[in-house]
Amino acid sequence: MSLPDLPIDELLAQLQAILSAAAPYLLALSVLGAAVWVWLTLRRAALVREALTDRVQVEAIPTATFDPSEGEVGRWARQLGRVHYAADGVPVRGSAVRLRYTAEHGKMRCYIEGPAAAAAILAMPGFAEVVVRSHHSQTEIRPVHFTGPTGTTP
Repeated sequence: MSLPDLPIDELLAQLQAILSAAAPYLLALSVLGAAVWVWLTLRRAALVREALTDRVQVEAIPTATFDPSEGEVGRWARQLGRVHYAADGVPVRGSAVRLRYTAEHGKMRCYIEGPAAAAAILAMPGFAEVVVRSHHSQTEIRPVHFTGPTGTTP
């Protein structure tokens, strides 16, 4: 018997039987999907919150003869665009770069903030006549100690 030969009432009855048999499974799948979606959303929010609290700041100090060309500005923009890729594993919202300009004692200052995972790229000078100063002191760098096979530190 082919599909066009079946009466509409019998076809609807078979469809209803199939849907009523599959309903518990569809409901369980929907609940599971919603739970996974909620978990992923909360996990992403936690990663963003963690990335936003762990940021570094560098200061770009131009020299008196600083006059960048259009090519240098484009290169610097591409360099800042790589910060997201250097901060691998950090969500897009948490890997954003922020340029902050302030004026202190009549001097304009440029601060660049970004994720700590991309601190090396943020500290790279983007222009020939700009000095980049990191606000982290050398005392914050801690040496790594490995324990030997006997449990002692060499």
